[in-house]
Amino acid sequence: MIDIEYIVGVYNYINAFPEVHSDSAYYLLYLLDEKGLLDKSAAHKLYNDRFKSELTSSDMHQNMIGPFDSLTALNQFAFLLCEELNAEKVSLLSVQEYNGLLESTYTASDFHRDLLLKGNVMENIERKKKGFLSRFF
Repeated sequence: MIDIEYIVGVYNYINAFPEVHSDSAYYLLYLLDEKGLLDKSAAHKLYNDRFKSELTSSDMHQNMIGPFDSLTALNQFAFLLCEELNAEKVSLLSVQEYNGLLESTYTASDFHRDLLLKGNVMENIERKKKGFLSRFF
């Protein structure tokens, strides 16, 4: 398994399907890692296996992951994805927070640093334990 240093998720609270009079919910729009856009196939599979219910089956959208009824559910999903991909940490930012970073940072290194400092950052403690113990075995 390839280890990922970090995952950044950009989410928004929207009504993704106004034509069917659905409720607004949280949707994960983009997933980034240290190299750029992350392939969403693992995220879609995780969502379908653990979070999708019969009530949300008509709300699936190819480019977004969701719906999530609360930020707590979105955070749980992000942490499980972090564990699934063996990433060191995951950071969730709203579209507004992400756009604010784009406007306020001037260098790529500052932007990458701020992606991990701003937003809701969750660390994968299990990865650190495995990394530490693997040095001895």
